[in-house]
Amino acid sequence: MSREIIFKAKAIASMEELDDRGIKHENGWVYGDLVDGTYIVNGVLEVNDEHITIAMWCPIDPKTVSQYTTLPDQNGKRIWDGDIVRIDNLEVFNLTSNYNDTPVTGSCISEVEIIEGNTYVWLMPVINGRIIRYGARVLLKGASKYIRQSGVATGSVEVIGNIHDNPELLSRGVAE
Repeated sequence: MSREIIFKAKAIASMEELDDRGIKHENGWVYGDLVDGTYIVNGVLEVNDEHITIAMWCPIDPKTVSQYTTLPDQNGKRIWDGDIVRIDNLEVFNLTSNYNDTPVTGSCISEVEIIEGNTYVWLMPVINGRIIRYGARVLLKGASKYIRQSGVATGSVEVIGNIHDNPELLSRGVAE
């Protein structure tokens, strides 16, 4: 089974210019294949031995490129590299005292990151009023009751923004 590889990025053109040129977008984000790190393209119109004609060729801001993780959040929304998610029913160990291995359940805000083909969330739960830098966990498709220490279940994850449009969400560290 092949993995669906899709990219998104912020177009350099304004939303009005994108609309005038007939380029499909969501609030200035364009979707498709990444070419040379500076263009999102999609829709091959014609191919022959001498050339390829592309339906949409859009210059993008390379700093905003995100790859689709192939995972949906709890609402079925696609999760992208660089998304900010709220994780509910997160079970972590309370690291506030030595040898305390009592699990604590709560919520936190996290960035999604693709590293070497795996999707991770960086956990920073608030325990006893302090943000604990807990480390990364693999994000796995499924319900939280089936996924424990090995990862975080997408059934407990909701996309609430991304690092390009909503970086202030990460400074909160905890879901409100």
